[in-house]
Amino acid sequence: MIVKKRYVAVIGPTASGKSDLAMKLAKHYNGELVNCDSVQIYRGFDIGSAKPTSDEQAEVPHHLIDILDWNEDFDARSFARVAEDAIAAIEARGRMPIVVGGTGLYLRALWQDGFHDLPKDVALRAELSTYPLERLRLELDRLDPKRSSEIHDNDRFRLQRALEVATLLGHSVKNLPPPESRQAECLVIAMPNDRTELQKRIKQRSRNMMEKGLIQEVEGLLAQGVSADCKPMQSIGYREVVMYLKGEIDRAQLEEAIIITTRQYAKRQNTLFRKVAHDLQWSAESAISDLNGW
Repeated sequence: MIVKKRYVAVIGPTASGKSDLAMKLAKHYNGELVNCDSVQIYRGFDIGSAKPTSDEQAEVPHHLIDILDWNEDFDARSFARVAEDAIAAIEARGRMPIVVGGTGLYLRALWQDGFHDLPKDVALRAELSTYPLERLRLELDRLDPKRSSEIHDNDRFRLQRALEVATLLGHSVKNLPPPESRQAECLVIAMPNDRTELQKRIKQRSRNMMEKGLIQEVEGLLAQGVSADCKPMQSIGYREVVMYLKGEIDRAQLEEAIIITTRQYAKRQNTLFRKVAHDLQWSAESAISDLNGW
């Protein structure tokens, strides 16, 4: 392999073209892709997560796709373990591991970049599950306002987990000393961040999902017994379709709600990824050969 780093990571906000670039790199450098998207890991959640098609997965090996059912427990620490195993196995085959996806928390866990093995308490978790969203927000604002500001109002899972951690620690997770980072093992490629172009891509992507049958996908999942309150169903696109099916928004509002929420998510991703040191900034003028020698 020409690339000298242990593996490559393609980072950037949703709809920025990460997957397309990762596919090109994999074909050029005899690579295999390691998914770093927190929804694509779930079986059945295909359209709303922009999961690679069966043809794409047949063309280039993909890992950590469809590894969980909707009700299985999984967190960033779990991701770090299975991703490290996948990277090591790809290395052993003499191929290039390419990590691709926009879940920043997963990347931080893989790199141990300010990421800690945080405490858990089953009894406390059960108690917090009875709290309404408003109470979770108020309690987290009091115990860890910095972390609270990073979580969407409707993201019950992350609000509850953050409150569990803050309660057990007795202070903000931000007060913990940073562990040693392993990011240096990785060649980080950052996708372009043109706001106008990204908004166009988000709008088109949202429309494509609707045309491909996102509503029907959610209806099918619910009919199979998938809970509307489960973790993957709280992700962008799925949450809004559930609201539509419940009659909380109409069809005309649905697509716009997905676009707006996706833009908000992309903005949060950009805030996170701006803090991540990268080796290369990809652009329209970039060439695959620019990676040679890293």
